[in-house]
Parts: sequence; structure tokens; C-alpha cells
Amino acid sequence: MIETSKIIQALCYLLSKVKKADKLKLVKLLYLADKYHIIRYARTVSNDEYWAMDYGPVGSTAKDILGFDREFLSKEFEYAEKMLTKVSQNFFVQGTDCAIEELNKLSETDIEALDFVAEKFGSLSTHQLIKLTHRYPEWAQYKELFKNQMTRRERIEDRELLSVLDDDVLAVSRGHLEESANILSGLSN
Repeated sequence: MIETSKIIQALCYLLSKVKKADKLKLVKLLYLADKYHIIRYARTVSNDEYWAMDYGPVGSTAKDILGFDREFLSKEFEYAEKMLTKVSQNFFVQGTDCAIEELNKLSETDIEALDFVAEKFGSLSTHQLIKLTHRYPEWAQYKELFKNQMTRRERIEDRELLSVLDDDVLAVSRGHLEESANILSGLSN
């Protein structure tokens, strides 16, 4: 089940680390945190639904949150406004109520994943993050469809997020990756 408030807290936490970011950068950083977490712990931080889109993998709920769509957010709208401050058309900073001690929906391992991503990828530009996320198989398999404008989006299953690159800082041992896949599939004890 997707918890909008947890995704808001994760975005807020990322902003506390990177200080200012545009919508695409935040979506990419959360995607990388979800990859990190699912690879290690067989679940994502956000539990968001991922789609391959032209600019790479996108968590649909995170995208909607950052769009400040009042109808989508409904009762979470005011919470989002307090936790995430929109400083221009697509740029955000940490909101006035975004205090680390208030981020009660994030587990210790969620924070670990968000810290790792902020440290390893937080200084990259949006363009660099798009280029990086286009390398992952869960997006690359649709590259030709996007290039030929044959689709606007394709669903990415959680299991596909277990992919790693040859030079990937997200990588773990083959055995660990297989165990995460088994847990995700319900095949592990």
C-alpha cells in the first residue's frame, strides 16, 4: 500500500541533504533510494508504483506529490506544503515543518538508503541523473519505444528494480541479490 505521507517524508529528507532540487532530480534520487533498499532489504522505501517514462523511471505518487495536485493529495495537501516548499516552477527546498525528528514514517533502513543516495548522487545534476537512470535495464528495455514515440509510459515491476550495472555502487553480491529476489517473490523463508 502506498503511503503518501511516507513519500512526502522521504522527499523532505532528501531535500534536507541536497538543500535544493528540481522535481526530476528528486524523483530520480527517490528511485535510486528505492533501488538501493529493494536490493538490500527486498522492499522499496516508498512502495511507489514505477513507470518507465521518457526521462527515465518515475514513481507515480512522488511525481503527483511534487506536482502539488490538490485533488490527488486531498487531505495530504497541507502536509505536503509544510514539508516541501516549492520555490519556483519546478524547484523545491525543505519545508518549514521538515524536522528530522518529525519523520516518523521512515525506518532506520529507509534513512540508510536516503543517506547513501544523497551522498553518492546528490551532487549530480538532473541531466546526469537522467543519463544514469537510462542505463538501468528496467528503463533501457523501452528505449526504442520512447525514441520512436510509440509509448508515453511502461510499467516497471518491483522485481525489475533489482537490476545492477557492472560499475554500480548499488551492487551487492550475486547471492544477496538472489535472496532479495526470492524474498520479493515469496520464495524465501
